[in-house]
Amino acid sequence: PESDEYGISSFIFRSSRPLDSSRFKELTAAMETRGGEHVAQRVIRAKGLVWLATRRSHWQMGMASLAGSSFSIHFGGLWDAALASGIGPLKEDAPYGDRRTELVVIGQDMDHAAVTKALEACIVNDDELAHYDTTTNEELSAYLESLPRDELKDPNRSAEEISVLMKRYNAEVVAPKKKGTQVVTSKPKSIMDLSAHSCIAEFEALSGVSGARVAHFKIHQYMRYAHLFPALASGFVKKFEVSLDVADKQTSLLASKTTDTSLSKYILSDLCTGDKVELEWRQIRVETDSASDDERYVIIEQVITLCKLDAKQEAALLEKWPEPQIMIRKPQGGEGGACG
Repeated sequence: PESDEYGISSFIFRSSRPLDSSRFKELTAAMETRGGEHVAQRVIRAKGLVWLATRRSHWQMGMASLAGSSFSIHFGGLWDAALASGIGPLKEDAPYGDRRTELVVIGQDMDHAAVTKALEACIVNDDELAHYDTTTNEELSAYLESLPRDELKDPNRSAEEISVLMKRYNAEVVAPKKKGTQVVTSKPKSIMDLSAHSCIAEFEALSGVSGARVAHFKIHQYMRYAHLFPALASGFVKKFEVSLDVADKQTSLLASKTTDTSLSKYILSDLCTGDKVELEWRQIRVETDSASDDERYVIIEQVITLCKLDAKQEAALLEKWPEPQIMIRKPQGGEGGACG
């Protein structure tokens, strides 16, 4: 075969752990050059999925490509694991879901074992993986990052100070998360945005009877997502529900400006099963007047935009947002940033 004559061969490199972005960048830089002694310089083509130990790669699949003397990673669609649970381990036997590296490597006179060893050296070690887990999954770490820096300066906190901090954590994070999504019926003392969602969705159905009616939407494509408070942010979702009998009152309590048509009236009179809509909502933590720590904070979802789309309008949005724009709150330490 011609491949034998010219010494062309290939193999598939797979990893179920993320790759260190710095080491991988150094390796791919060698792939971009020719004529040297580095084993990677025998690689002439590479393509496939890449999972890096970064916040952005935790959410989006990296599509890697080496063509000529240029190596690039394009972050496109979402991992199924990101859609399923937003952040965090999924199962003991597959704690990171479908996140993986699966790279086809093509080379000329290439030493498969040596190139494989060079790629394996990019895989994070146990300490690096623990750091990755901390920055992407650990709720307490995310909560601490959200606090003002002066609350975290002293590394020698007393047991009493730690106790107070953990009491706040339990009241502000653990308790509202256990309760799940609620509704507000009185003016809140304060609010905090946890996540913001902008999607193209399909109106599926109404369920329930008067007094307990729920509108069901299926998410077709995310356009934008902001991950603002990792300890409580929902992550990407596949379904969204609106409780019609409380939606209007909640909107009047939270919104500074509303339209003449109420949300419930618009859904009941203007939407039919199968209609495509532009749907935006915020996930919010609300502080109430309750004296009980367990009841003081609740999580709600507030619809910002709901607008029926015709085929032309849907096509225009898909053209504008061919892939979701993901914004992740920059940690206090300065690492990361939007889509970092």
